[in-house]
Amino acid sequence: MIKTKRFLKRLQDKAPNELIINNHPNMFLYKADINVLHGFSFLDPIIDEYGNIKNRLLFKFIKTSGIYKIYRDANFYINSNYTLGLAKSLFPRIGIKPKILKVIYPPVTKPYISFPIKRDKRLIVSIGRLSRDKNYEYLLRIAQKLPDYNFLIIGALNRGDEKYFHTLSAKKGKNVSIMTNASNNEKINAMMRAAIFLHLKRKEHFGISIVESMSYGLIPVVPKCGGPWMDIVEKGKFGYGFDTIEEGVEAIRGVDFSRSKEIYESVDRFSYENFRNKLSELISIVKQN
Repeated sequence: MIKTKRFLKRLQDKAPNELIINNHPNMFLYKADINVLHGFSFLDPIIDEYGNIKNRLLFKFIKTSGIYKIYRDANFYINSNYTLGLAKSLFPRIGIKPKILKVIYPPVTKPYISFPIKRDKRLIVSIGRLSRDKNYEYLLRIAQKLPDYNFLIIGALNRGDEKYFHTLSAKKGKNVSIMTNASNNEKINAMMRAAIFLHLKRKEHFGISIVESMSYGLIPVVPKCGGPWMDIVEKGKFGYGFDTIEEGVEAIRGVDFSRSKEIYESVDRFSYENFRNKLSELISIVKQN
């Protein structure tokens, strides 16, 4: 980190017009021209999905230490309106007043799909890292209550997550399959066969896998919180939400499959063109200031 800071200082001295973006401002304490918030990463380990402080002692230490005061008057681009809400609520509590907070959605390429598509309406897919924070144990509980549906979990199995994976494998029912470290083609094939995408993590700041599944015409069922509910599904406009296991079961049973094309087309919100335009706007504003 020290070497990188020295390098950036030399770069700015030689080429003051260079634009520097800090992609992980919580880990790399550097006030760049633009700093990226993938979530409210400064306090993420000690807040719940609503921004409530879970560890007040650690919060007091972070606030008192002032380690993030370097970001006063800093420019941030944020991955969702959900994260923006957390930032507006929590930045003042740690003594930071940013200059710019701009939401720019992560982009997704939408493939061309000709509708209607023959799908297995009883096949539900869930894609994400096979880690405990993804809450796949809730999928197992939902699957128990829907024995006439089949569930497919597709996820990267990283070092340190083996125990969680083995626990899931031991507890899953006959209607649940787990595919580890799938290729891109395998994921696409699964999304072309399935009809519903189930997401389980409540404190999800955006949820790129949800948007990717929608780009293949899958209908999302997500928790009623976080970026998936607020930004992607837009509180039920482009999918379904749930709070409890029972509500998740009912949401799946109540899916209207005729909405598949409408949901597919809604992915245009997350196009690369929109991403480029919004990032260009932000860069222009930063350069003017």
